[in-house]
Amino acid sequence: VDDESEPSKGIENANRLVQRDKVDVLIGTVHSGVQMGIQKVVRESGTLCIIPNAGVHAATRALCAPNVFRTSFTNSQPTLALGKPMMDKGLKKAVWITWKYAAGDEAFEGFRDSYTKAGGTIVKELGLPFPQVEFQALLTEIASLKPDAVACFFAGPPAAKFMRDFAAAGLKGKIALWGSGFLTEGVLDAAGPAADGVMTTMHYSDSLDTPRNQSFRKAYATTFKLQPDVYAVQGYDSGQLLIAGANAVKGDIANKQALYK
Repeated sequence: VDDESEPSKGIENANRLVQRDKVDVLIGTVHSGVQMGIQKVVRESGTLCIIPNAGVHAATRALCAPNVFRTSFTNSQPTLALGKPMMDKGLKKAVWITWKYAAGDEAFEGFRDSYTKAGGTIVKELGLPFPQVEFQALLTEIASLKPDAVACFFAGPPAAKFMRDFAAAGLKGKIALWGSGFLTEGVLDAAGPAADGVMTTMHYSDSLDTPRNQSFRKAYATTFKLQPDVYAVQGYDSGQLLIAGANAVKGDIANKQALYK
């Protein structure tokens, strides 16, 4: 089912699958707002739910449930990895920038906690309404603040534009640019040379140099005629988790307590 990235349809679509189609498991989704609707349905119905991407904190914090599992991250986790390596590089003063919405707020939580704990100082938090991409005024402000680094959360085509605009404003090479891995994931071609030297932290990288990753990437490319990215890996991991659970209960996935355990 296409969730249409439309939060208002999350409950309706999930209910149709659970009540009408009697599915045993829901795997999804990407959009945190849509996940909140799915979360309501699976909490009430007890249907197994595996979240491959949606990073919204509430799904595994305030609204956690024994039948809900993640195979990736919460919004604060990629940025929680930023603090120590930034301080190790001597980047003691940083400006934070993101969109003003839930995912941006939650990404900031991870950065703030790790960076300040490591001894860094956040000189300013900058934000713009989602999904605006008019960065110029904020980049001018960053230039005037002269921080050691900028840390950010952006994703998709706007992330590529932010890197290009950052370079065009003359900040590249003067101020270090760091971010959640979604800053660079899947947009390197679009960002071009502006992405050179940008540092990001995430739970997966295309260039992960392990036999497991190399065999996965080769098999994926051969099968789908596409290069896998983090979203493909998260989908793969969701399938692996479901298989592991099904095997553990010898295929009896109606035995929910044993399956969840």
